[in-house]
Amino acid sequence: MRVTVAALAKAQGLRDDFDSMQRLRHGRGITSPGDLYYLSDFVKRRVLCIEDDTDSQLSQGLDNLKKVIERAPPRERELLKLSFNIDGAFGDFNWLERVEDFALEHVWVGSSRNVRHQADLALLQLLMRARPAAESEPVPPSDFDAVIDPAQFNGHTPITTDTVFIENYVHNSPRFAASWEKARTVDMCGFGHNRMAVTYSNEIGRILRSGGRVRVLVQDPEGQAVLDANRRSSTPKASAEDVRHQHHSAIATLTSIRAAAAAPAESLQLRAYDIMPPFTAYFFDADDETAHAYIWFWSWRQPSSWRPGFFVARATDALWYARFRSQFEAMWTDEETRQITHGSRP
Repeated sequence: MRVTVAALAKAQGLRDDFDSMQRLRHGRGITSPGDLYYLSDFVKRRVLCIEDDTDSQLSQGLDNLKKVIERAPPRERELLKLSFNIDGAFGDFNWLERVEDFALEHVWVGSSRNVRHQADLALLQLLMRARPAAESEPVPPSDFDAVIDPAQFNGHTPITTDTVFIENYVHNSPRFAASWEKARTVDMCGFGHNRMAVTYSNEIGRILRSGGRVRVLVQDPEGQAVLDANRRSSTPKASAEDVRHQHHSAIATLTSIRAAAAAPAESLQLRAYDIMPPFTAYFFDADDETAHAYIWFWSWRQPSSWRPGFFVARATDALWYARFRSQFEAMWTDEETRQITHGSRP
């Protein structure tokens, strides 16, 4: 079985908040500001800035929800609008009817079941972005981060930064998504992988269930480097406790995915390092002829969409692929890198 979004929300410590927001989409969705009355305190205070349950505050909270939705990445934005159906934007229909219509009109999202799953993921990501240590706006308020299709480039295109740094960290390319769908093994290194672990939870579960292997290097939640990295983020004001909690949540999420897949413990290997990694990287089928990787460099206090990211394949860029691959292996086997036991804190 695949891990449910409810299980991911529990691993993130957001289950009650997730449930309270999920209830908003029942029936015709949000029909009045009063529907926000029964939300959890975290959602009301932290997400929607509702200080008390007066009519004026609830009305302001509904306006704030609209703003939060508009700041979400485009595909998540559409799914959130579908879920809440504010002002009857998707008609006077119940949730399941809205889902069926959406699936018919948006081929990219697949079946109605997948619409529900993706809508749940979008809802969880919204909550995750509202936490103190999270990046509240991973997308810059411009079209700078427009999705670029790698297929449009060919040998006749001049090589510029625009034709190299085409892998967006937030709006993942179809090529990146396809790598997850086909992979037998994946190696990951970077900051905490919280968002990616949630977004690709189904794909990770498939790999583990089918006898594959996933290795994940995360920053040690109890170390100093996570706090140093927080200073570089676009939301550097979170407390040390919030930063550490975010990293523990990512580890708990990965562990819950393995548990739902009923996969052997060795299929998911987690290690923690107390360093500032030189880059974020995802390696797919690293020991095969088809081996390839996606690399993102870090930025100073800029949204994640602005992180320079590129694709490198073993078959066509052997030297650079080997260079990044050797860096991963060196960090993985470093004497100060520690193994994380499933279900425990490092």
